[in-house]
Amino acid sequence: MLAQIGRWIYRYRYGVVVAWAVALAAMLPVAPQAQTKLLPGGFTNADYPSQRARDLLEERFDVRATNILFIVSHEVWTPYSVEFVAATSHLTEQLAANPYVEVVRSYLTEPGLISEDGRMAIIGADLTLDIEDSLTALDSITEDLDPGELQVVITGAPPLYRDIVVASGEDLRRSEIVAFPLAVIALLLVFGTVAAAIMPAAVGGVAVAVGLGIVYYVADWRDMSVLAFNIITLLGIGMGIDYSLFYVNRFKEELAKGLSIPDAIAITHSHAGVAILFSGVTSIIGVSSLLLFDLTVLDSIGIGAVIVLSIALLSAQTLMPAVLGIVGHRINWISVLPTWRVGYGAWARMAEMVMRHPFLFLVPTIAILVALAIPFKDLRPGTADATILPNRYESRQGFDLLQNEFGWDISTELTVAYTFEGDPFEERNLATLYAFGQALEGLPSAQKVSSIVNLRPTLGLSDYRELYRHPEAIYDASTLRMLNNSVRDGIALFYVSSGMHPFSPEARVLVDEIRSFKLPASERSHVDGSAAYTNDLVRSLYGRFPIVAAVVILLTFVSLMILFRSIVIPLKAVVLNMLSILASFGALVWVFQQGHLSGLLDFEPQGVIDATTPIVLFAVLFGLSMDYEIFLLSRIKEAYRDTQSNRESVKLGLQRSGTIITGAGLILIVVGGSFVLAEVVTVKSVGFGLALAVFIDVTIVRVLIAPALMRLFGKWNWWLPKWIDRRLPEFGAE
Repeated sequence: MLAQIGRWIYRYRYGVVVAWAVALAAMLPVAPQAQTKLLPGGFTNADYPSQRARDLLEERFDVRATNILFIVSHEVWTPYSVEFVAATSHLTEQLAANPYVEVVRSYLTEPGLISEDGRMAIIGADLTLDIEDSLTALDSITEDLDPGELQVVITGAPPLYRDIVVASGEDLRRSEIVAFPLAVIALLLVFGTVAAAIMPAAVGGVAVAVGLGIVYYVADWRDMSVLAFNIITLLGIGMGIDYSLFYVNRFKEELAKGLSIPDAIAITHSHAGVAILFSGVTSIIGVSSLLLFDLTVLDSIGIGAVIVLSIALLSAQTLMPAVLGIVGHRINWISVLPTWRVGYGAWARMAEMVMRHPFLFLVPTIAILVALAIPFKDLRPGTADATILPNRYESRQGFDLLQNEFGWDISTELTVAYTFEGDPFEERNLATLYAFGQALEGLPSAQKVSSIVNLRPTLGLSDYRELYRHPEAIYDASTLRMLNNSVRDGIALFYVSSGMHPFSPEARVLVDEIRSFKLPASERSHVDGSAAYTNDLVRSLYGRFPIVAAVVILLTFVSLMILFRSIVIPLKAVVLNMLSILASFGALVWVFQQGHLSGLLDFEPQGVIDATTPIVLFAVLFGLSMDYEIFLLSRIKEAYRDTQSNRESVKLGLQRSGTIITGAGLILIVVGGSFVLAEVVTVKSVGFGLALAVFIDVTIVRVLIAPALMRLFGKWNWWLPKWIDRRLPEFGAE
């Protein structure tokens, strides 16, 4: 059937090219604007317990999670000088007049907002908007703000997200400048002619433009995170070129045999077309798994990746054969390497050497991959803070000032909302709150607990009963502040502090301990804070991840079983894929969590890995790594059908596919490696993980481990029970 489709495409080749030209013309104007349609954030979920706690705090105490911090200073004035106070008062009046600002907080009314050296002060503006809507408000707040003679550094979540968006855009432009020229050079090394090198890059570029144009319109009717854009583009560039590369390579082979252009297109479509189709399907299966997570950032990557990979697959299956049908033998024009064929005979000799001594190659290579994977056991998933940006960005500068000048240590600060029925000062409720406060103080990792019943360690329940019998008589400022800010009918707040990093496993244990308290049926505790959110994020993602991974592995196994008519080959492919992915995960932990090579790669280690990064890499890498397995095994299967010799088929398969797989891998390594130059650490880590995994895959796994295992399994490579064979659809090369 595919051969007939190839002939049909050749017959209507000009119409196919025109159809793609129309699609490109429609999408090209909007494709560069796709990023502007995407929203910041995407890491929250309304069903997370921490989010419900945050909603409760906003409803009952009008506490806003979205705020902007203005760090103000002057070369001469001090915060309490007349001039400084006048200037900051004018600044607060401007902020209070903005419709997006609900509450303005100042160092003049709140303690802790003066720097340790007394030279800087903080003004905070709580917004009425969620983080996703805050960027527009941020522009309107800051553009017309007149600080007078004050020096102002702006930080907080909205400025951080704005800087991440800016940095991500710069990272993408930088990577495109690096990746495309290097990809063309790699194509020149593979094909040796300018015409053959340009075509995969051109067709891949068309696929990326059309795919991003579709993403632009999809973002109109559903929320998509801007943090997904770079990964979507990376996949589009890499796979758009790779699929077309395999098609061009097979077409050149068939022309070299003396076939006519229509016959070369038909056979290429029948053989390479099948491999490309199944490669695309496995990649789409992998990235589609991200749609199974209830998180906008993962959902966005999944939707965008499915779109760009589908367009890349469609362009390789339709536009590429149509273009090749027009170009024909001119594919060999402008030869730059006329007599050199990279490693063509070396692959057969390598396969022969590996199969002669399979254990000699198998044992050490697997040991290397296991060694690389070992650090993965120490994975500490967490969430990102401002340190994912370099310090040239203002929000990062403000973050550093808060730590260095104001002593705002990175520690665990939890707000526990305790809900009950009635007046908090009723005797029964007060006793319940006191018992809960004492239980919080009894937690080993809780350094300090503050509430209306945790004022001082020397006070007991009877003292609090006496104190709150006449609350109107209380004159102590700190007690009055606690009463005004932390208690309402039916609810009281407890503030729990700990010196642990909020992203650490120990902090998440503290959250679990608080949530595990046994409470009366009518009472509940709700925990908010960075550690609580990180706990919910990690628990949600990694509680579901094993099931999602199992579904991806099963679907991939079945699709490979249909293609290769074997049980052993899909099983080996899945195991080798997981081994190479785990090796890249281990290296990711070693580099980005533990900080090795941080100087060389120019980033500041956070001691954690962004919780979404391993999941994104699994979804992307499982399909991409399978691509090379499919292209190698497709050629081995062809050779086995002709020779019926396992050993000879492995040698011929590697000889015929080794150079092209290496070239395709080199392109993805170049594309992924270009993102290692990114300034946003999460983007840098994804690029690093992708480049390393592909490098492992096209060198250690495909060149050494795969031939060794093919040799050891012998004829069992192609074993498939007849009862299964009869039930599987036929979908092979004609």
